[in-house]
Amino acid sequence: MPDFKSRFKRLRKESKLTQQEVGDKVGVSKVAVSGYENGIRSPETETLKKIATVFNVSIDYLVGYSNSPSHVEDENSDAYYLISDIGLLQGKYKLIIENEIVDEVLLKEALDFIRAKRIMKNMS
Repeated sequence: MPDFKSRFKRLRKESKLTQQEVGDKVGVSKVAVSGYENGIRSPETETLKKIATVFNVSIDYLVGYSNSPSHVEDENSDAYYLISDIGLLQGKYKLIIENEIVDEVLLKEALDFIRAKRIMKNMS
């Protein structure tokens, strides 16, 4: 399965954007974009979110966990919502740990941590 650096570079080239243009859109330097494409640097979680937004793809697609670039493979699928942070954050499902509902702020932090760990695992 392709890794972040190859998907990122391919998406940038398919969009006919320069490294500088992508950097401007996501708020990083051209050098950072080059580092991402060469596997020398890893984007921070917030930058990864911005990259996904710029190219209109999911983070899972960017890091190689999915071959479908779309954000939602099947919006009506319960299976999708069971594993989706969107379903949790929209209140469709609640996460309960030790008999307490995990609040939205902590949930977002946990999801960001998991994504960052996945990225780091894929980059190594």
